[in-house]
Amino acid sequence: MKKTNLLQLLIIVFAMSFITSCEKHKCKCEHENENWEDQIPEGTFCYADQGRPTNMIKYKEIVDMLEEYDNTRKEVLKNALGFEDTRINTYPVQQLKDYLGYIENLCAQKSIPLTGINIISAAYPKNYSVNPKEAGYQTLIFMPTTTIDGEAFVTFDPLKSKKGVPTTFKSILAKRGYNWPYDNSITPKNKEKAGMNINLQQNDDSSGSNRTHTTPPF
Repeated sequence: MKKTNLLQLLIIVFAMSFITSCEKHKCKCEHENENWEDQIPEGTFCYADQGRPTNMIKYKEIVDMLEEYDNTRKEVLKNALGFEDTRINTYPVQQLKDYLGYIENLCAQKSIPLTGINIISAAYPKNYSVNPKEAGYQTLIFMPTTTIDGEAFVTFDPLKSKKGVPTTFKSILAKRGYNWPYDNSITPKNKEKAGMNINLQQNDDSSGSNRTHTTPPF
């Protein structure tokens, strides 16, 4: 009888220990789940819990925009160029992540806030040697932006900037004889001081990104 009571007691103690262990594990898991964002490596794009981003569009808008392009630009460009120009620029996801991470880190080092990325229309020159089949086709250039004189998306180059003082894209291009007219809030003489002190070489690195896969050409 005593052995039976002892056995029952051991079973009860074991059961209680098991339940307590499970509860502790459950609490630990729930706590970890509450802070799952902290476990995501920095730079990882994971915003599923925030719902659909506000800049997403519907298919009706997509069709309307594609048709507008077809009706107002496609044939005009084809007639002017003699071929169908680039319609799709493809960037691998990792390439985009690497670029954004590099620019964010560079801006942090220079203590200059990164406000966005300007995507600039351009075209490969006819003597383009990196990928000759793309010569003459439209492409895109990515350049970072910051706030200057209240203008939130002024194109600049953190690589060429001094700490806390952005060097504008406009001032760099001006030194190469190219007029960039799209940052209208900046006047060359009294608001581009940083750009007046940079030294440029023929093959200087920039903060710009390109190297996309274009279609056409096919």
